[in-house]
Amino acid sequence: MRLIYLFPLVISLQLHAFEDDDIDGVANSDDLCPDSSFEDIVDERGCVEDDSYWGKLSLSLGSDINIDDSTGVDYNFFASYNYREWDFSIYSSQQTSYDTNNNASSSEGDLYLSMGYSFDIKKLSTKLTLGSKIATGSDDISTGESDYFGNLTLNYLLNSQIALFSQLSYTQTGDSSDIEYRDPFGYSFGLGYMINSQWYSSLSYQVSESIYTQTDNYQAISLFNSYNFSKDFFATLNYTRGLDDLSYDHTISLKLGVNFE
Repeated sequence: MRLIYLFPLVISLQLHAFEDDDIDGVANSDDLCPDSSFEDIVDERGCVEDDSYWGKLSLSLGSDINIDDSTGVDYNFFASYNYREWDFSIYSSQQTSYDTNNNASSSEGDLYLSMGYSFDIKKLSTKLTLGSKIATGSDDISTGESDYFGNLTLNYLLNSQIALFSQLSYTQTGDSSDIEYRDPFGYSFGLGYMINSQWYSSLSYQVSESIYTQTDNYQAISLFNSYNFSKDFFATLNYTRGLDDLSYDHTISLKLGVNFE
């Protein structure tokens, strides 16, 4: 069974260039009141001070198709609640694998919970995320133990369309009675480009230590695309090329989502 352990490394990589649809001086990515009137005086989050804001809830459903000597299909669910600088998220999945004889087997994935805090320093956006993997999955695709992880994400805006981003991650892996797992470090870096107000694309390189001490690092290159059909509906399409012996050679991920504000 192929194993991909890059989820804590890539779960929070999101980037937005400077777009300001309501012309209030606050970028769409930070604007918590995106429909404020031109004459309104707003705070650093784009809201009139006496306006109430209840936050934003994002839900998405998706599928990951993993292609190699064998084929695997993951069906996943992601939910995120954002309130000002804070966000809280939950992620779960179910995997179906097919061997060379096209025999199928299904197994539940683990459950991921995380909390993030974002802040900006001029053109640099920073996000710190702390979370936990709750072991609910099959031992075939999981360590069978609960983990704790932290991510630090940096986005630097070069201009209104182009930005550089990087991420550092660390996972404290729970040890089982049979195997002592390594606590892996990981990093990624890439370039993001806002093609227009609806379409964002990025290219990144990702590396993470294996949880097994005798196994090489996981490595991958990813091409990510996000498209906003409207204020409320969006889709993401991601292609990942695995560069190590344990990861799938090719993974195609498609997600459809909706925002509630």
